[in-house]
Amino acid sequence: MSEITAAAARRLLVDYTRDMALSDEEPERIVDKTLTDDVVWVTDGNELTRAQLIAHARPARKNVTACETRIDDLLVDGNRFAARCLLSTDHRGLGHLQIELLLIGEVAEDGRVRRIDQLGRTLGHANGSR
Repeated sequence: MSEITAAAARRLLVDYTRDMALSDEEPERIVDKTLTDDVVWVTDGNELTRAQLIAHARPARKNVTACETRIDDLLVDGNRFAARCLLSTDHRGLGHLQIELLLIGEVAEDGRVRRIDQLGRTLGHANGSR
């Protein structure tokens, strides 16, 4: 299961994030292939529904011109993972943003992510503000 979990974590952190912001693929399809139907996603204490995750793609696709996720640490134990990442984006209105992400996740037997608990911290803008 650990290999499935590691692949699911990388797919979520790199492919899902990039595709929701930059792909022409339908957001529903991206969510369905990455997350279970009963996914629980909590970001900074706020639980997001499947509909909210899908809806996030529209403004992201309008405003993000580039994004990359660098995985700094990925720890896997059975169907659970923890990750520390840096999300770098170029945003039409805000310029270059970097967000440090800490995630704890759980992967279902089918290789899709079932649960995410995420904390994010914006490190700053291109102009150096924090």
